[in-house]
Amino acid sequence: MINLADPLFRTQLSQKLKQDIEDATKAHFTDEPRKHLGASIIGHECSAYLWGTFRWLKQEDFSGRMLRLFNRGHLEEARFIKWLTLVGFTCYEINPETGKQFQISGVNGHFGGSLDCIVSRADIGNLLTEFKTHGEKSFVKLKAEGVRKAKPQHYRQMCSYGKLYQLKYGLYCAVNKNTDELHFEIVELDWSLADDLMRKADSIINSQVQPQKIAQNETYFDCKYCHFSGICFRGESPDKNCRSCAHCVPVENARWNCNLADPMFNPIPEDFVPNGCEKWRRII
Repeated sequence: MINLADPLFRTQLSQKLKQDIEDATKAHFTDEPRKHLGASIIGHECSAYLWGTFRWLKQEDFSGRMLRLFNRGHLEEARFIKWLTLVGFTCYEINPETGKQFQISGVNGHFGGSLDCIVSRADIGNLLTEFKTHGEKSFVKLKAEGVRKAKPQHYRQMCSYGKLYQLKYGLYCAVNKNTDELHFEIVELDWSLADDLMRKADSIINSQVQPQKIAQNETYFDCKYCHFSGICFRGESPDKNCRSCAHCVPVENARWNCNLADPMFNPIPEDFVPNGCEKWRRII
């Protein structure tokens, strides 16, 4: 049994506990990068960022705190569903046809996403539903301007889902993480915008060269804090894997082919893709 009588030891132990939790959080939540280009980010303004994410050019090293924040967003979903159920909505999280979460897929399986929920009430009908958490500043802006203007990436995500499920309206549910204040907004979804986003996804996924960057100088605000800035502006080498290789191309069924490989090796085995080979050549 540890002796806790020494105040200095208790302080050191408390600090170590914090660091241990930080390390454990990273080990628990950090996973391999997403295999598809997500509908949740397709509305991002920088096509080079999207391409870098899809091509696994560099994995972002999130702190334990950030990973816990991401996880909190998932935990809020159950609370929103409970509240909506209390006011008469039926909430559908699982697609009865597949027994899995509602999903969308496109561009040979390389583009996709998962819906938070579809809700229904007799007086309203069916609504695509998106759950999001916000900090104080973001929440105030959302209330003042609405989701389409304040969080265009969230709105574009909803449009992508709505078009493929033929849902014309969406319910955006937000919570202020600081105060627990709620914001609900029913928005009309733009199916033509969804078509534009699908074309954008197709262009990014099938490009063998970096698309246009949002800026030509890394002093631009968004670029200063982007983990791809070293690759885009300072010649930093990307991470080595098949997807970041100039010889690798996306093919059907969300798989990848190598232009140098024996045809019997194509599509590349999925467990080999994260590693690359001795013939790897950086795509950028």
